[in-house]
Amino acid sequence: MAHLMAAHRRPRRWWIVAVLIVAAVAGTAGWLISRNHDAPAASPPQPVPPPALSPATPPPASATARCQVRWDPTSSGDHAPVSDCAGPRDSSGGRARGFSHDRDGAVFAAINITLRLAATAGPSVYRPTYAEQTVGDAQSAMSELAQQETDTPAAETRPTQWWWRIGAGDPTAELVVVDLAVATPQTAASESFARVSIALQWVSGDWKVQLPLPRASLHSTVDGYTSLGVVPRGGR
Repeated sequence: MAHLMAAHRRPRRWWIVAVLIVAAVAGTAGWLISRNHDAPAASPPQPVPPPALSPATPPPASATARCQVRWDPTSSGDHAPVSDCAGPRDSSGGRARGFSHDRDGAVFAAINITLRLAATAGPSVYRPTYAEQTVGDAQSAMSELAQQETDTPAAETRPTQWWWRIGAGDPTAELVVVDLAVATPQTAASESFARVSIALQWVSGDWKVQLPLPRASLHSTVDGYTSLGVVPRGGR
């Protein structure tokens, strides 16, 4: 009898323990569910933006090619610098018009326009250039040009290399002075360089040269100037 009672009691104790375990598990699960329900939902991961381009990132090769200097012939027989970026955009009739409103455009305009203001450019070029691409007394400048005489062959004064620097002003504003230095066979014979300062004014969307044109002077150095490069024989 005692044995049977003991046998009956043992199952009851295990049943109680099992109930307690189930209750504990259920309580823990309920607490976890409740806690997860009360917690704010996690924010979805935000996409990481691509890194910004560094200022030192080189320009595309196509842009570099567009801005490369080439040398085109002029009516005077000289070669002038040209690029798709700086200009000139219009070279019809032997003229040079349409320069960019920046440093390179000012430098290219100073060289291109002054070459076309020379007597060697011919009246069909220098007359409209004086009339349309200068600021000042164009008529007096052309009268003085007609009186100039020289015994020096044109080949001796033909530029073989150019240098430049910004002497004053702002090439992105209205007024700028471009200092030019040039080597020619004549200056090479005296181991010197011809230097001249060209004042330009931005008028109606293009550069114009201010008159009167200063005379060039000889110097023994081009320190402080930047080379535009050697003019290739035959240009380009």
